[in-house]
Amino acid sequence: MPVTTSIKVPADLRDRLAARALRQHTTLAGAIARALDESDERAFWEQVREQNARLTDDERSRRVDDVTLGDDLADPADDALAAEDW
Repeated sequence: MPVTTSIKVPADLRDRLAARALRQHTTLAGAIARALDESDERAFWEQVREQNARLTDDERSRRVDDVTLGDDLADPADDALAAEDW
């Protein structure tokens, strides 16, 4: 069984959490966890955007032109692969 703890929050925050939990069909803890996950993801992508914005044109060009980003769909050997080769 997971360890639990109680926290004190203002009534208006509790009510907001309860309303969110109801909309999401989850518990208060589930609503808090989901909100934190969403916040973490937004922060991650904001960091990615900031790092990309700092790239020089040369750095950006090298990343875009990197052959590892290609899908290689034109490779005729791919057509010879069978399902069991995967």
